[in-house]
Amino acid sequence: MLNSQEDKTLILIADDESLSRKSLSLILKKDGYEIIGVENGEQCLISYQQRQPDIVLLDGLMPVMDGFECCRQLKKLPHSEDIPVLMITGLDDNKSVNQAYEVGATDFLTKPINPAVLRRRIRYLLDAKKAEKALRESEEKYRSLVENLKEVIFYTDTNGVITFLNPAWKELTGLSPQESLNRDFSEYIYPSDLPRYQKGFQSLLERKNLKYYWQLRYIKKNSDIGWMEIFASLITEDDQILGISGTLNDITERKRIERYQKIERDVIKILAESDSVDEGINGVLEAIAQNLGWQKGEYWVFSKATDLIHFQNLWCSLDRENDTLIGQEKETLKTMVWNNWKFNNYENWWNSIKSVIKNLKTKENLSLKFAFPINNGEEHLGIMFFYSSHNYQNDFILLENVGMMGNQIGLFIKRKHAEEELKQRNLSLQSELNLASEYVFSLLPSPDDQLELNIEQKFIPCAKLGGDIFDYYWLDEENVVIYLLDVAGHGIHSALLSVSILNLVRSNSLYNTDPYQPWTILTELNRLFQMDEGNNYFTIWYGVYNKNTHELVYASAGHPPAILVSDSSSGYKYTKLSTPNIPIGLMEDVNFDQNLWEIKPNSILYLFSDGIYEILQENGEIWGLNNFTSLLLLIQQDQEKNLEKVIDNVQIINKSTNFDDDLSILKITFN
Repeated sequence: MLNSQEDKTLILIADDESLSRKSLSLILKKDGYEIIGVENGEQCLISYQQRQPDIVLLDGLMPVMDGFECCRQLKKLPHSEDIPVLMITGLDDNKSVNQAYEVGATDFLTKPINPAVLRRRIRYLLDAKKAEKALRESEEKYRSLVENLKEVIFYTDTNGVITFLNPAWKELTGLSPQESLNRDFSEYIYPSDLPRYQKGFQSLLERKNLKYYWQLRYIKKNSDIGWMEIFASLITEDDQILGISGTLNDITERKRIERYQKIERDVIKILAESDSVDEGINGVLEAIAQNLGWQKGEYWVFSKATDLIHFQNLWCSLDRENDTLIGQEKETLKTMVWNNWKFNNYENWWNSIKSVIKNLKTKENLSLKFAFPINNGEEHLGIMFFYSSHNYQNDFILLENVGMMGNQIGLFIKRKHAEEELKQRNLSLQSELNLASEYVFSLLPSPDDQLELNIEQKFIPCAKLGGDIFDYYWLDEENVVIYLLDVAGHGIHSALLSVSILNLVRSNSLYNTDPYQPWTILTELNRLFQMDEGNNYFTIWYGVYNKNTHELVYASAGHPPAILVSDSSSGYKYTKLSTPNIPIGLMEDVNFDQNLWEIKPNSILYLFSDGIYEILQENGEIWGLNNFTSLLLLIQQDQEKNLEKVIDNVQIINKSTNFDDDLSILKITFN
């Protein structure tokens, strides 16, 4: 069965009998084919040009245009010579069969159709089409390779002895074709890759594969190591194997880029995901060593105080029992004074230091293969060393590119150090914020039964601590003050400003004010607290309730309205209590208004800051005051209608118990 719509083989069926088309479709759809059905030859030609099917099934006898004429016309269309055409008809005489093949049909079936035969025949025709296409593409590729003499063309006999090479061989290896003829091809394969080459060569001779593809390292005339790409196939005659032919391409630069890109991707990923310097350095050591086939990597950190490098991190693919030996080796490098930290050209840099470390060998018989400095600009941070038991020529270009990562690794180290320092500062700041938050909590009033009011309260400071604060207290035996304010901004400054305002109002220290008249309080606060460059304006709702007259006189300045919920014959309803005054501190000499409202028994007043409803939702919109007010009415109908019920529902909307702003709310139930 085929896996996806894009991979489906498309079959075009032309048959004037609807029942026959449906029957064929049902048979073939079981194999995952996509089917197009048409009624005659003309429709077939049109559908063929529109959809380009993979195979065509034609009924011989059809109105308008029969299958024979349709096939003849189809074969005249561009690129139709490779399309299999299977004639399906009730005619089984030799003349009809001959006619079908004459007009270009690929095969012939007579009705009634045997489903199994039909399915096998179609699979055979499609497989034959694919094989012909592959052969043609192979011939075209071979012809192109022959014409492009930049690629090496080679022949070997069945023993792997080279019998032919074109001149491009010299550009690849530095050897002339004459120098290499009659020599075994395996002599030029890098020893570690010989098993793969021999396995592939043998699989061709044993006909396990018709063609073979390798990417192998090879040895050049000057003993340098390169990478080549080999395409090989058998040479046969009368089913007898004569040898192997193929092409060679130098892919050294491509492999170098691939290896570097792999190392770079691994290193970038490690540095991006590491939570600490040690985790990142250990990951980088492992990534570089494993990608380059080395067994060990070390990072030594540079000390400005001593001008020495000191061992810090290790990655090793060897058994951990070697740790003690590695420990003995540390003393060899610990006393090394390093002066050459620039890394503009790896080969020059390596030559300048190799005299210092040429005799350095580990107790595991590993020799130092690679080292590069870790810098952050002009600041020296450390050096990475890599060891291996393998003895082969370094690829200076590749290592130079890898060494250039030193600045990137150095930037990571400095960034992590800065993050750690910032983390410590944040912990200190958070500690201060927590102390400030505790101080604000200590100033908030406690619900008091002697107030003859049922008051519930909730204060949830945000992580940054905002400027919310509230208070309530008796002015005399009849009147109680209730207010809540919200200073703009976050942090200790905003919190201290809100505390200062609370102390002024609570102690009745405001000049020329009447605490029974809210507008006088707002006017004096506006005079005292004009907005400075810190933008510390604030909003406030201030009210005075008389328990005997049940009257509430109130004023608000830029603050969310208080919500008064009361019962009526039609159910619970709400009233928004606010005055159209601007926030305190935005403008001098402002006239503040106040209002009077009669409170019915058993009414509930909610006073809150905007942090309780300015909640960003997943759709990018703010939840909003109207939704919060609807929630208050909904909870009022619930048997459990305390303030905690309100907070629980708001936290569900917020999807967290932590809020972006302070959350303050008072619930006052009037008897």
